[in-house]
Amino acid sequence: MIFRRSILAEIVQNAAMAAFGLLAVALTVLVVRLVSQAASGDLPSDLLGTVLGLSMLSQVPLVLVLGGFAGVLLTVQRLARDSELIVWRVAGVSRIKFYDPLIVFVMPLSAVVLWFTLWVSPWADRQRAELEASAATRDETQNVAPGVFRESGDGRRVFFVMTTGEGRNQLFARLLHDGKTSVVLAGGVELFQRDGAQWIRLHDGRRYDEGDTPLAFRVEQFTWQELLLQSKTSDVPKFKLKTVSLERLLMKPGREELAELTRRLGLPMAVVLLTLMALPLGESSPRTSKGYTLVLALLIFVAYTNFINVSYGWIARGKLPFTAGLALPHALALVTWLALLLWRRKRG
Repeated sequence: MIFRRSILAEIVQNAAMAAFGLLAVALTVLVVRLVSQAASGDLPSDLLGTVLGLSMLSQVPLVLVLGGFAGVLLTVQRLARDSELIVWRVAGVSRIKFYDPLIVFVMPLSAVVLWFTLWVSPWADRQRAELEASAATRDETQNVAPGVFRESGDGRRVFFVMTTGEGRNQLFARLLHDGKTSVVLAGGVELFQRDGAQWIRLHDGRRYDEGDTPLAFRVEQFTWQELLLQSKTSDVPKFKLKTVSLERLLMKPGREELAELTRRLGLPMAVVLLTLMALPLGESSPRTSKGYTLVLALLIFVAYTNFINVSYGWIARGKLPFTAGLALPHALALVTWLALLLWRRKRG
């Protein structure tokens, strides 16, 4: 019991530190990407925090898998470096006994990853997709407010509304069409919908259209003029298969649905086999460099997770049946683990 508690406590500590570090990296990358989208107008700034939180939930399963793998690997390497592996074996703890705390650690971790991949991450992906779809079809007139410059999502229209002392709204607009700029000044503004599209009607104004030569403008005075703000779009946006709930995924399982199920089940199975491989990977002589071990572990992790995605594609295209596509990556990982065990046993 002392052996299990001491090893398990160190594994949990190292895994938590690795997972928090990976989450910090993922958070930084997501913040940079989302701020860039918000700056370009592809994502409303008021949705930035919500989309960031939902995106982080989607990254949690992969972070947990890599964090758990790194936690076990770092613990075994520390035991080997300080010669504690030898001390425990002299005390009667065999190599197989070392898998006892590993199994105690990885089984709850695998259950958490399974919960995320089957339910939490698809829900977060769908919520994010719905927010992005609603932002893409958001009525531009919601952003038009007196005294504030507002730019459309595509950057082709800029509006500024000013309220006069008589309570009337006057509008200034810059429009970009076919590479040419138009400026519109109107003494009255009216918003309305027609055939499912959003329009704005301008009263008593002037329009300045850029000509073909520099500093050449065509001036047009109008009594009223209408501008299309938001065209009619589909009421039901199309979402990727990764956003579909587990219940709907199993309702009519075709090739793509089975492939998606394979991808969701892949990471919970991968974290178990990666943890098992961490023991022979981390065992080495105290004089041996740890650099090649870390490089080999990283290559195994990248190859394993990428092969799960390759298997997903093979199932979706009908090249592999569901059971074969689900078992193949993990069977290769199991063979790799056995090969690592034989290699370590030959080296003592």
